Amino acid sequence: MSIRRDVVAIVFVAVCALLPLALQAIGQRQVYWLFVVSELFIFAVVAISLDLLMGRSGQISLGHSGFFAVGAYTAAILNEHYRVDVVLSLLAGGLLSALASLIVGLPATRLRGHYLGIVTLGYGIAVDQIALKWDALTGGDQGIHLHQPTFFGLKIGSPVAMYYISLAVLVVVIVLTWNLLRTRIGRSFAAIRDSEVAAAAMGVPIARTKVLAFVCSAFLAGVAGALYAFLAGFVAPEDFGIDQTLLFFAMVVIGGMGSIAGAIGGTVLVDGLRVAASTVSGLSLAILGGVIVLVVLFAPSGLKGLLRVKPRSR
Repeated sequence: MSIRRDVVAIVFVAVCALLPLALQAIGQRQVYWLFVVSELFIFAVVAISLDLLMGRSGQISLGHSGFFAVGAYTAAILNEHYRVDVVLSLLAGGLLSALASLIVGLPATRLRGHYLGIVTLGYGIAVDQIALKWDALTGGDQGIHLHQPTFFGLKIGSPVAMYYISLAVLVVVIVLTWNLLRTRIGRSFAAIRDSEVAAAAMGVPIARTKVLAFVCSAFLAGVAGALYAFLAGFVAPEDFGIDQTLLFFAMVVIGGMGSIAGAIGGTVLVDGLRVAASTVSGLSLAILGGVIVLVVLFAPSGLKGLLRVKPRSR
């Protein structure tokens, strides 16, 4: 099973690495599709970060667009005023988002279920409104235009370069998350997800573990937000509203919680629907709403459960 999983992962990365070469056949349109797939890689990082919180530690979040926005604005401000390069901007975006996660991570030690969902939703809405009203820092509704990204002085703003950077970040996040889940911290996440009472009886510090789950998840979402700012070259409050929160939530629910592959599969499906229905305002959200209802009713494990290979009966 492990060998097959490794083979699938290698084939996935190889196909993604060769895709820009294949897209050369469609001429100028390759720029558009490179952007679409790069954006999908970034959203997959957000879905993995949200799955780390919801699927691995059992805490709900409806405010991940807020962490995403903090990372994006951090990178945009550092780029606009100080010309900070891509790597440092990604780290700064992740660290500031992790710091911001304490705002909702600390209440999470006393809340659960839909109460925690309401708090995180309020956080996401608050970040969106702060970005809109704090003109001096964020540019308000005019947003921030970024300079061409650099890495050790080299300009790397071409669509192909941003594609490979997005792919590299996704691979690194998958490896980091995979290894984190196999450490004592990852097992603590699983313990509080399954039963807080049992976890406490085994000596797991419940409050500290919950906050740590929020910090880790927000760091990854912040990195994704910073990378999105460089990919788009522009950030504005409308990029981080309630619609974005619902998209991230749908990616995890439809893909199946508790699975990195499920988070990526959910991202492919949800973002594919969003792009396909982008010509009609609100159509993608209407379709996704119906899909979420069907998934909850008939396939609560999502794509992960539907595609799981059942063991042969003897």
